[in-house]
Amino acid sequence: MANLLKKAYNATWGKYVFAGMYDKFLSHVEKHGLAEKRAEMLAPAYGRTIELGTGTGLNLPHYPDAVEELILTEPYPPMVAKLEEKIRDNPRRIQLTVAGAERLPFPDNHFDTVAAAMILCTVPDPDVALREIERVLKPGGQYLFLEHVRNRDPRIARRQDLVQLGWYWFGNECHCNRPTLDTLASSSLEVVDLNETKMPGAWQFIEAMAIGRAVKRPEGAPAKEQAPAKVGATVSAGKAGGKSSDCGC
Repeated sequence: MANLLKKAYNATWGKYVFAGMYDKFLSHVEKHGLAEKRAEMLAPAYGRTIELGTGTGLNLPHYPDAVEELILTEPYPPMVAKLEEKIRDNPRRIQLTVAGAERLPFPDNHFDTVAAAMILCTVPDPDVALREIERVLKPGGQYLFLEHVRNRDPRIARRQDLVQLGWYWFGNECHCNRPTLDTLASSSLEVVDLNETKMPGAWQFIEAMAIGRAVKRPEGAPAKEQAPAKVGATVSAGKAGGKSSDCGC
């Protein structure tokens, strides 16, 4: 029964609304500053780079010239179709692979950079995805992330818990209340840059956002410290702005 429901969802809402209207849903927050936050996330990218859960390709304009090779992955067929349209005319040489973040068809120690925007909210098991990210990164390689996360304000976090079930179906299995920063902190990757901010123009229950960089420690390196080496200040509510529909999930 669950498989039948998922197939029906994918053939209707998933294809024509979630994927079909995805760019339109996000156009408000992109114009109000999310595009700049994507550029902030991707500024350190270099070398052989892979993006996980690329969706419709909203990150594509923001990759710097230091990226020598770009591989995009996306597991959701309706999104793959939209992505194929965008990369067809893209001047950058791009390889598209249909794969999920939990099982990447690439060897160990292969990439300089792994990038992902709002995927840890959606994958079935974030811990598995993070272990796979570490596996494919070269020692010293970096994971660049942009995630909407569980709000640090307990009142708003309770609202996230209350709306989670409806948001899960609206956002194609997105979990707006996941403690993603805790998950990252407990992983074997070391968060070295972190900016806790707000998604510009987002509804309050999904506005909490984190942008950062984590690294895979070289073999023989000392164990990571508990706190990140550099933490950016949270953006004030006045700078963050109004409301819209997320979801990069």
